[in-house]
Amino acid sequence: MHDHISHQIHGNEQFFAWHRRFLRHFEILMQEIDPGVMLPYWNWGTYWQSPVADPVLTGAYFGGNGRPGDNCVVEGAQARWGRNYPTRNCLTRRFRYGATTGAFWPMRAVRDVMNTAKTHAQFRSRIENGAHGIVHLGLGGDFETMYAPVDVLFFMHHAMIDKIWAEWQSRDPLRYRNVDGYDSQRIPVTANSLMPFYSEEVGTALATNGPGYCYVYDDIPAAPSGAMFRTSRRANFAAFKAAVNNTSEQQAPEAVADADDTTDVPAGNEFHVKHAFNDTIDFRPPSPMSTEWLRGRHMDVAEAARMQALVNNVVAQINTERRQQRAAAAAAAAARAV
Repeated sequence: MHDHISHQIHGNEQFFAWHRRFLRHFEILMQEIDPGVMLPYWNWGTYWQSPVADPVLTGAYFGGNGRPGDNCVVEGAQARWGRNYPTRNCLTRRFRYGATTGAFWPMRAVRDVMNTAKTHAQFRSRIENGAHGIVHLGLGGDFETMYAPVDVLFFMHHAMIDKIWAEWQSRDPLRYRNVDGYDSQRIPVTANSLMPFYSEEVGTALATNGPGYCYVYDDIPAAPSGAMFRTSRRANFAAFKAAVNNTSEQQAPEAVADADDTTDVPAGNEFHVKHAFNDTIDFRPPSPMSTEWLRGRHMDVAEAARMQALVNNVVAQINTERRQQRAAAAAAAAARAV
């Protein structure tokens, strides 16, 4: 499904709402196996500078790079998984730089976008063409294709994107009812526009605690009931679940355990971000995504360039502040020694 309608749900204002609906679809399928399971988000901001040090990308959780030769994932919860789409093969990952993914986005850069984007269209474009895309490119293999949902980690990555959207929404109640911008055919998107495949109004996916969704993030306030979109289609959980059950999707993989270490890095404080480098070495920003790669995934080349400049600037600021901290610490140590 995600592959077949990729042009309708990427590079336009269906992106956030449709993927929220897709995440809930997957979670409901898992709950048919284990009613107590919940889909966790993968906070890649914790190890943004050195993602290969993240426990999520180890054999203890969801495995890391594919093995040399065929790129098959052979460790973790998805070890030696096979996939049937688009062809029969193993699940693959191929890190961007061979043994490493390269850096992801620091959460300070994400929050810079939260602070400056005033419209849904602005926010979607900046996140999709920045923090979202670099993770897909970094993991590579199946993860950088439009059939990336064959990898369970896709859903946890997009749950993190969903959390980021939810935090931005929580800053203005109007964001639970209103969207703007255009779809893939340049038709204006409103809360009454229908999501591809699901044929449900975009507005029904604008609040995580709305009918059929019923979840909140631990550090983000729930949408006030008075701020939510009111559908004329009388959406309810029973109808929502029936719509999921009537799809032609394959059975979901076995339910997964919560990912470890989803504690967010405190806003504005990334000096102590978890990484595998000496504290005297400057952090590195993520490298630019290539024009060819971006265009092949319905992404905006110009916006990606603007987001590259933003993240470069943020990482430079972090490095300057870290140097200042080191200098202050050294001066304090020297004073104590006198």
